Amino acid sequence: MTRATTTGTVDGYLIGDAAAALEITIDTIRYYEKEGITPAPARGSDGRRRYDDAALAWLSGVVMLRGTGMTIREMRDYAAAYRNGADERERLALLEQHHAVVMARHAEVQRHLAALEHKIAAYRARVNSHSDMAI
Repeated sequence: MTRATTTGTVDGYLIGDAAAALEITIDTIRYYEKEGITPAPARGSDGRRRYDDAALAWLSGVVMLRGTGMTIREMRDYAAAYRNGADERERLALLEQHHAVVMARHAEVQRHLAALEHKIAAYRARVNSHSDMAI
């Protein structure tokens, strides 16, 4: 990842580099900023966004939470709790609550997957039995 520089000093990652590193779009980063999910980054002398390692780590966590199905509202609430000084127990409770939702959804997907695999096996058996008859 390329770091932006002005007069030879490292200011941070440009938004495009941050987006590429996180495998999300620039628009997604801007949206998270607009929604208050991630803090607005520092700006370089040229006015362009600069993301330091801490900002990238926060964004990475946001991407993970979204990937687990956390809603924008829940992410906003988590970010607000952090900004408002919620202690680690309070933030842990929010994450544990989300974890329980993810695990319930995972169990449901596992049930659906088992049913799908059963259906596939039934079709394979029928297709194979028809193939045997053609010989």
